[in-house]
Amino acid sequence: MNEGDRVRLIHTDGPSGLRPGSYGRIVRISEDDVAGDPSLYFLLGRKKVWVDWGNHGVLALIEGHDSFRVIPKEERG
Repeated sequence: MNEGDRVRLIHTDGPSGLRPGSYGRIVRISEDDVAGDPSLYFLLGRKKVWVDWGNHGVLALIEGHDSFRVIPKEERG
């Protein structure tokens, strides 16, 4: 999984408005980005995959919490 890869959303609990099957492009991958917010400390050590979802903007998927699939290059149109 790398920046620039395309992903397909399978499931997220977040209030993003994204639906299963939505496609986006990875713009950043981070592990300790909680912006100093104590309510997000449970995310420390979890990989956050920041995805540009087009009209929904850039939102993070949390590895081990949200479900998504990286689209292999040979499947991309």
